[in-house]
Amino acid sequence: MTTSKRPRAQGEEADLRSRLDLLTLSRKEGFGRLADAPPRPRPEPLSRRQLKSLGEAALAEYNRGRRKWHANLGPLVTPQMEELHVDLSDIFDSNDQDSDKVKGGIALDAFPGLGNTTAVLAFSRKLHRRILQEEGQPGPLC
Repeated sequence: MTTSKRPRAQGEEADLRSRLDLLTLSRKEGFGRLADAPPRPRPEPLSRRQLKSLGEAALAEYNRGRRKWHANLGPLVTPQMEELHVDLSDIFDSNDQDSDKVKGGIALDAFPGLGNTTAVLAFSRKLHRRILQEEGQPGPLC
């Protein structure tokens, strides 16, 4: 059995690329969206009495907001993360040489699930905001 693929229209492909840019952290558009996003608003703490007074729909909405809040906590800054951020800052700030000079690199190695990506993303967000504050918004890439 053969299936024929319908070629994508130019507009469809541009729309797909646009949506992917907002989803992936490996593209500047996606990372910029993550780094520039405002903090998630914390749901207002309600007493048991207040929770009981909510209607079914309002309670479901409130609980959904709480689930979202708890699923997206952090990062929790630990002494290890602070130390890593100091080291990353030192390495990054020492790489301000001209393009013909050798630059230092960073390799972070640890077991999975210990917060490697979380720590680097937290540092990257701070660095992104610092660079934008110092240099302004970048122009489009050629």
